[in-house]
Amino acid sequence: MAKIFAVTFARAGSKGIIRKNIKPLNGKPLLAYSIELAHQLSQVEGVYVSTDGDDIAQVATTYGAQVITRPEALASDQANEWLAWQHAVEYLQAHCNMQDDDLFLSLPCTAPLRAREDIERLVSQFNESTCDLALCVTESARNPYFNMVRLDDDGLTSLVCDAGQFHRRQDVPSVYDVTTVGYLTTARFVLTATGVLSGSTLGVVIPRSHSIDIDDQLDFEFAELLIKKREQA
Repeated sequence: MAKIFAVTFARAGSKGIIRKNIKPLNGKPLLAYSIELAHQLSQVEGVYVSTDGDDIAQVATTYGAQVITRPEALASDQANEWLAWQHAVEYLQAHCNMQDDDLFLSLPCTAPLRAREDIERLVSQFNESTCDLALCVTESARNPYFNMVRLDDDGLTSLVCDAGQFHRRQDVPSVYDVTTVGYLTTARFVLTATGVLSGSTLGVVIPRSHSIDIDDQLDFEFAELLIKKREQA
């Protein structure tokens, strides 16, 4: 049976929020939410954090994750995260007995509201499929067939996707946002492919309330508000 290796990727040089990955969110470092969730999954063989930051590595160790030291070349703003995935898989194969058919689970820091059942559904649906990779999606609040427009040089609007006249949102094709809740694939696919959409990619639908992606301070404050609301429920 394939083992699952859970990895969170946390660069030191976040720009939108300084030291975002270890910034306290409702009294706990943001990174800790991903690590703690990974530890709740019974199928997970090991929990790891790939980082170039000493402070991040210390937090990772405190919460029970093993550290993969990321090379500086893979930690810049311009670095391709897929290459960081490949570096992590190569490390896990060299040091942690990861095999080509074992599963690689990426749990980004920026989705602290993910639930255990979201990732369990991701794993279950991937295992039942013949897809190369599975990722979490959620129904978009905006729709390019209905209420998303582009502007021309004169400031005039036109629909992003014009596939006929839709007068009600219920009639337009459903569209989904890719979330950072979770990505699952095999070690083999990470090493041989070039990105999450470079093979057959399965979308696993999760609730919008679990899918907030923290990019700026407003996202951070909204996530904290939702976490506090959960605790009071």
